[in-house]
Amino acid sequence: MRVIARRGMTAATMQEIAEEAGVAKGTIYLYFKDRDALVDKTFERAITELLKRIDAALATEGTFEQKLRASLVAKFSYFQEHREFFRLYHALRYPEGKRRTQKQYDEQLARMASMIEDAMQSGEIRRMDSKRLALIITEAISAVMIRRVVEENPPPVSADIDLLMDTILDGIRSHS
Repeated sequence: MRVIARRGMTAATMQEIAEEAGVAKGTIYLYFKDRDALVDKTFERAITELLKRIDAALATEGTFEQKLRASLVAKFSYFQEHREFFRLYHALRYPEGKRRTQKQYDEQLARMASMIEDAMQSGEIRRMDSKRLALIITEAISAVMIRRVVEENPPPVSADIDLLMDTILDGIRSHS
């Protein structure tokens, strides 16, 4: 993970990975047919460990809010402890070819943050970090849309829109 985080998915070589691991390159080939197989297995193991931590947090006693907070702490802590994993995860989720759209994505976030700032000024929603909130809303919408694409029988579009709107607005609405 460290080599890929430093060098990127396409630039990392088996030789560099072997040197980082302190083994001969041939030794790696005894266990993995190629670099992609090694990366896949490494990523799989990291995700498995992350999911174990989240499951443990969710299995604790407490309210929904306490369990949700514990699962978020587990996930954020894992990514903080394994910054190289985060970089690998990001590289896998947004391969080099997709980074060309980063400017448009950042512009979309800025527009959303501006709209949020206006809503805070008018008192429609409570004060909070508009840039982080724009990110949360944008990613929540994207996650639901991606899920809809892979589902055989997604719920009606209106149901997903209502769920997103209710979840977002109930969380940020001004309570005055």
